Amino acid sequence: MAITALKPVELFFRRAFLWCLGRKGQKQSKGAAEFTIPENPSILILRQDRLGDVMMSTFLIGALRERYPKSRIAILLGKNNVSVFPLLPFGCEKFLYSKHIIADIAEVRKIRREKFDVAIDMTDKASVTASILLAFTGARLNVGIAKENAVIYDIVVPRPSQTEVHITERVAELLRPFGIDPKLVDKRPRLKIAAQRRKGRIGFNVSSRTPDRSAPPKASAEIALGVLEMGMNEIVVFSAPHDRERGKETVRIANDPRIREAERVNDLTQFANQIATCEYLITVDTSVIQIAASVGIPMLLLFRPMQDEHPWTPVGVPFEIYTQKPGLSALEPQPVLTLFNRLLGRATPSISIASKIAN
Repeated sequence: MAITALKPVELFFRRAFLWCLGRKGQKQSKGAAEFTIPENPSILILRQDRLGDVMMSTFLIGALRERYPKSRIAILLGKNNVSVFPLLPFGCEKFLYSKHIIADIAEVRKIRREKFDVAIDMTDKASVTASILLAFTGARLNVGIAKENAVIYDIVVPRPSQTEVHITERVAELLRPFGIDPKLVDKRPRLKIAAQRRKGRIGFNVSSRTPDRSAPPKASAEIALGVLEMGMNEIVVFSAPHDRERGKETVRIANDPRIREAERVNDLTQFANQIATCEYLITVDTSVIQIAASVGIPMLLLFRPMQDEHPWTPVGVPFEIYTQKPGLSALEPQPVLTLFNRLLGRATPSISIASKIAN
């Protein structure tokens, strides 16, 4: 109750902070000043948000590593996505934003002592957290996308339309100051995954962060049974740790030995390798999309309608997308099965594809 009551206060202070930054930018415009990035810069990347965000961004980290093979690259992760670090194949260093003030002050001081040449804020929406971190981490140059807090940056890149342009294309604009043409970059996620696919195995991820973005057990069970009738061998049902009952109920309702829950694993690396064994994937969650796209798995996406942003569809793999209004709590199985059948007709995946990213 107290936390809920404090949320409007937090939002007020966040908006006030951004407004102050905007006023400062009006009074102290940097004009058309030019900034030069060193030949082998030390780079700090801020990506302290969600799992899907950092996995989607791995193409950019890879492009920077290829452009600067001898440079020091570090990434600032958050407690919600730090588990992805072992999957990054780029030789990055890691810093952690934990949302614990004493620990974060110590971490920021540590970063400040490193004197990075460039810090990149990868968010394409105004973030008070990123603004504060950039203000105190002490990089010589701050790079970011044009938005409400752009005054904090020394180098600002344009922000394409959030409703018309895919998130990877928007984030890729951050490569321009480094002399990298975004149009020439492969924007598929790059993760260190080596598991091989198994013919006829379908992964079905039924849970996301909230119930209206998750697949109901009854509808999920009907979809799983329908997919088996299309000639598939088995369905592996995935559910988030906070949502295990949804997966269990799906398997119970289906009541078919070919439909089973995924084995419980201890970390994200093991989970990613489970996903990588699937020939096809059905999912309601965007972070799972990034894992599957990194190893080339065709997939069917089940989304609720998105009003203010282009859907986070996978890059580089065949996919179909089904949107259910007002949300997935009213998911209808038959249209999903129709689209999955269409996906089977479009995709001819290799059964033994592994990530091409070297350790």
